[in-house]
Amino acid sequence: MKSLVVLSFAFVATASPTINAWRRAVGVTTATKQAIFTEVATLGYATQNGGTSGGSAGNVTTVTTLAQFTAAVDPKNTAPAIVLVSGVITGNAKVNIGSNKTIIGLPGAGFNGVGLQIRNQNNVIVRNIVSSFVKAANGDGLTIQASTNIWVDHCEFYSDLANGKDYYDGLIDVTHASDFITISHTYFHDHWKTSLVGHSDSNGASDTGHLRVTYAYNYWKKCGSRGPSLRFGTGHIYNSLYESMHSAINTRMGAKVLVESNVFKNVTNPIQSVDSTRVGYAMAVDNDFGGGADGAPGANITDASIPYNYTLLGPVHVTATVLSQAGANLVIAVNGTTPH
Repeated sequence: MKSLVVLSFAFVATASPTINAWRRAVGVTTATKQAIFTEVATLGYATQNGGTSGGSAGNVTTVTTLAQFTAAVDPKNTAPAIVLVSGVITGNAKVNIGSNKTIIGLPGAGFNGVGLQIRNQNNVIVRNIVSSFVKAANGDGLTIQASTNIWVDHCEFYSDLANGKDYYDGLIDVTHASDFITISHTYFHDHWKTSLVGHSDSNGASDTGHLRVTYAYNYWKKCGSRGPSLRFGTGHIYNSLYESMHSAINTRMGAKVLVESNVFKNVTNPIQSVDSTRVGYAMAVDNDFGGGADGAPGANITDASIPYNYTLLGPVHVTATVLSQAGANLVIAVNGTTPH
C-alpha cells in the first residue's frame, strides 16, 4: 500500500545543535516540523495493533533532573502522561520507562550517559531527544524489550568510534519479541553497533512472528554496522540515507526485510546476510546503492505485504529530504502554543 507522490510539509527553520555546522557547510537548511504534545504515531508498524498514542490523554510534566525523570516514567504507574525533558540530563544510570508515556525533549534536551529501557511495556512515544555516550554497563541508548507499540521519532543517538566496539552497546535495540515498532526521522552517527532487531540466534521460538519494525526517513552516518541487523522478524526500511558505513542492513536467521527508496553513499555492504547460522532475506526496490550491492537472498515480501499506507520519495529526493528533517529538531506546541 504505497504511494510514489513526494510529500510536502509545513516546516519551521531550526536545527539540532550537533549537526548544524555540517549542514551549514554543505548548504542544507533544516526544515523542522511543528508538532503538538498529543500527537500519535502516524507511520509504520506503530500505527498497527490499535495504534500508538503514548501519554496523549495524560497530564504534562516537565523534568530537569535524573530523579525527576525516573519518577515521571516509573513503570509502576501506567496512567497516561506526557513528560517534557528540559536541558541535558547527565548520569551513569539506566532508567525504565512505563506504558502509556510520551517523552518529548524541549529544544536542546537529551540524555548523556543515561540508558533508557522500555521492558515489558506498551504504548510509548519518544520524540525530540538527543542521546549520547551511554556506556555498555547502562545498556543501549534505548532498549525496547518484550514491548509493543513503540514510536521513536525525530531523535538523535550517537557515541564515538575512538573507543572499542564493546565500550558502548547499541543505540536502539529491539529484542525479545517486541512488536509494532516505528523508528523515524532519527539521526544515528559515530557508533559501532547501531541498531539490533532480535538479540540472539537461539531466540527463534519467541521472536518468530514478532519483531515487526519500520525504519523510515532516518540518517545513518559513520556507523560500523547494524543499520539495522535483523533476526527472525519483518523489517521495512524506506526513504533513508546511509553514509560512510561498512555494513548497513544485515538480515539474518530467516528475517525478511523490504528495502525501498534508500540512498547509500560510501557504504561497503548496503545489504547482506552474515554472522548467523541461517541467512535472512531482502527485497530491494528502487534504491541507490552508490556502487555497492544487495548481497542477501531474495525475499517474498512486497509492498502488498505491508499493512499500512506509506509514501516513497524515490532515491533522487531522499538525500535532501532526510538531511533537512532527521534529528531532534521538532518545534513542540501544546494547544497551539509553543512553550518557552
